[in-house]
Amino acid sequence: MNLLQQWKINKMQDSLSILKKEGISLTLENIPCIIEEMSFRVRSKKHPEECPYYVKIADADECNFEHPKVQTNTPGLLDFKETSCHPEVENLNCFLCACPNYESDKLAGGCKINSQKGRVHFHPNLPEGRIWDCSDCNINHTPDEIRRYLTKYISELSNCLATR
Repeated sequence: MNLLQQWKINKMQDSLSILKKEGISLTLENIPCIIEEMSFRVRSKKHPEECPYYVKIADADECNFEHPKVQTNTPGLLDFKETSCHPEVENLNCFLCACPNYESDKLAGGCKINSQKGRVHFHPNLPEGRIWDCSDCNINHTPDEIRRYLTKYISELSNCLATR
């Protein structure tokens, strides 16, 4: 198993662990609760330590965490559009942080659905000199997409959670 595959598995396990910790069962009836709990809005308020993009700024003047998209000239302001990983997505959802369409079995990554929003990132220190970068893609981060995904895979995910 390569590092990309392990990262993808870890991210899904993180999402499932969050739901378990919150007492939310993986059932079709709970899909609205899952979507709400895993929303960027909820996660960033409840657990800012879980993700660099969840950073909360009590007072920007005292903030020592440098984040490239935080507007530090406005003390106390945390602007969703300026701090999320996908600022163009309204109601951003973090359940599928690791995209199920990402080809993690390849060292250079890739996209199973050939999204036009992804691109190849080149760097000499990468194992193959390049890696697929889908940070501009928002396909799996909207509530509707999460609802579709969960409707299709909820029993499989539930089984994964039961075996952990």
